[in-house]
Amino acid sequence: GPVTCPGAEGGIDSIRAHRDPAAGSGAAACAAPSGEQAPVAHLREVLAAAAVSAGLVLREVEHPGVLTHAQARRAAARWGLIDSAADEAGSSRPGVVVVLVDGLGLEQLHERKGHAPTLRAWLSRQEAAGRSVRARTCLPSTTAAALTTLGTSALPGVTGMVGYSVLNPVIDRAAKVRGEPCADDNLSLIAWEGRAPDPRTWQDVPTVFERIEPAPARTASPGGVVAPKAVSIGPARFAGSGLTEAGLRGCRHRGADRMEDRPGIAAAELRSGARLVYLYVGELDHVGHVHGWRSAAWLRELERLDSALAELLRRVPAGTRVVLSADHGMIDTDPAHRLDLSEAPELTRGVVALAGEPRMSQLYVPGGAPELADRLARRWREVLGERALWVGTREQVPQLVGPLGERARSVVGDVVVAMAGRWVVVDPRVHSDAARAMEGVHGSLTEAETAIPLLIECT
Repeated sequence: GPVTCPGAEGGIDSIRAHRDPAAGSGAAACAAPSGEQAPVAHLREVLAAAAVSAGLVLREVEHPGVLTHAQARRAAARWGLIDSAADEAGSSRPGVVVVLVDGLGLEQLHERKGHAPTLRAWLSRQEAAGRSVRARTCLPSTTAAALTTLGTSALPGVTGMVGYSVLNPVIDRAAKVRGEPCADDNLSLIAWEGRAPDPRTWQDVPTVFERIEPAPARTASPGGVVAPKAVSIGPARFAGSGLTEAGLRGCRHRGADRMEDRPGIAAAELRSGARLVYLYVGELDHVGHVHGWRSAAWLRELERLDSALAELLRRVPAGTRVVLSADHGMIDTDPAHRLDLSEAPELTRGVVALAGEPRMSQLYVPGGAPELADRLARRWREVLGERALWVGTREQVPQLVGPLGERARSVVGDVVVAMAGRWVVVDPRVHSDAARAMEGVHGSLTEAETAIPLLIECT
């Protein structure tokens, strides 16, 4: 079976924290087709609950593991976004802004809140009211998986978005019986460059935006134009990008490359009739990867974010709810904690492809043979010891990402390895120089990577 290392930071308890015995534990129960228990990922509720709390109606879909309108409504009531006895969706309610801050883990926020007076006040008010500020992201704790979980309300095992990169779906894994890892065999689920399927058809779980029922004609403005019910705001290059098409498609995108421009655009959209605004902030994550989250550069971006949030609260219409969360946290690593596979032949023997990310590697064996995967997993456990937090085969991966649908099963590794502490696994045949040199990393199971804030403010 899979191994967790009790002596490693966040070991067995970290796995237990991702098991959802019932919807009442805080996250809506995921309908698992195989009857398996689904991991906890509060992030999957955020966008759907915000939409319902804004008075929008979510069309029901057939995909198992997707939140129903009723489940989203219960989540909204549990967080205090709506009164549980309030009128059904469609009644007049204030708009909602969902702010997704890439890379802002709860541990990082708590440690650096002295530099963020607006966020510090949000934390204090929510904690004083007896409401938890702590939520959990999905696994792997990485952007492609998490933003698609947010956008669809489904776990990565359902969407197939099971890492930063995966073995390219155009490759027949059963026919891949020789060779060694190389970057050309992988598909980046962020960029979708090179040989790649259409992200809309490969990731075919409808997004929350696509499920919003259309506006009735009577809601048109005097000029005859129906305001969009949902709008996304972020860098202009995200419009039509692979990740957007896979996990966040279905709403109009407003390009705003400067963080400081986004609050004004959000306020203008709400005043024009938008009910739900999704506002993405990626600057913190970018700086954290290059310099580490303990750096002065990261602090400067946190201060910029805090100022932008204060501006957002000043500019949105009275009564607007602002929901802030993140896709993952981050840890800092260093050269002493980088395990280079080009110098570890005992680990690369029998590996024909390597994907995932340095904190959660996905290994592929010839033909995907289960007996080869079992032997490889045992070898990695023995060699890594407590440097690994979790090592399991494809059959055990649902413990992390949820029950595997057809898409996930076609691309997820035969062996998956989650690293402990500050350790990363890198391979110059697969990872770029920049990726190998990253100071800030994420993707594994530690609290620093998986605990995220869930803060709600009403203007």
